[in-house]
Amino acid sequence: MDATATEPRYACRRCGRRLSRRKSGGEDDDAFVCPNGDATVSVVDGIPRFPVPDDSHETLFDRLAPIYESPFWFDPLYRFVGGPGAPRDDRELVVEMLELENTNVADGDAPTVLDVACGTGRIARTVAADAAVVGIDIAAGMLERATRYAARNGLDGIAFAQMSADELWFDADAFDRGTCCWALHLLPDPDVVLEEIGRVLRSGGVFVGTTLVEDYVLELLPVRATAKGVLDVEPFDATDLRQRLRAAGFSSVEFDRRGAALFFRARRE
Repeated sequence: MDATATEPRYACRRCGRRLSRRKSGGEDDDAFVCPNGDATVSVVDGIPRFPVPDDSHETLFDRLAPIYESPFWFDPLYRFVGGPGAPRDDRELVVEMLELENTNVADGDAPTVLDVACGTGRIARTVAADAAVVGIDIAAGMLERATRYAARNGLDGIAFAQMSADELWFDADAFDRGTCCWALHLLPDPDVVLEEIGRVLRSGGVFVGTTLVEDYVLELLPVRATAKGVLDVEPFDATDLRQRLRAAGFSSVEFDRRGAALFFRARRE
């Protein structure tokens, strides 16, 4: 049985105060509002719509949403970049690395997890078996699929919001755990994203992710050029990523490299 979701701790980016839910009965009235009047965030089809940049990634991933979890997209690419040493199901390793069973929470409470760039909710749905999860993404099409799939699976422990990874509308120290899977290499400013994730994690909170590194098939220039041209992929140098994580306030950085796929875990100081 999955955990039961509680209202996420959304906070105003301008004044820092907690946003409250305003729902007066009509669909057009559903919103999160700042008590100082500094922000109003509409809720459309059950998804809060925070400000996001208007760029090509949103349009591209909206188009990919219908096929993202089909046999034609994620699995073939994962096998290609991960190689024969990659785990059969990446989600199992991510959940194992999160160590949800070791989260220090009150009796009866579930650990809280933020899934950054959640896409269609592949990771969020798996984690929701043992935690209350908030998934955020800029692509409305991805989020609509994520909401539909979670409802299809009868999961109550997930909330989704349209939100940019470099501007998280949450209180500091709001989450026990964080994930960012298969997205860090797509983000324009990963350093800001890492800092934001560190800000919203509690001290000692674990951050787990997967990303692409300059290894295996991504050492080949034609493959790198195709990845850059199609998805604007910027694979990391593993040593550089370790330094970026430490600069963002993470320690105990661990890497598990499988082909060009890097599974990582770090702890917020």
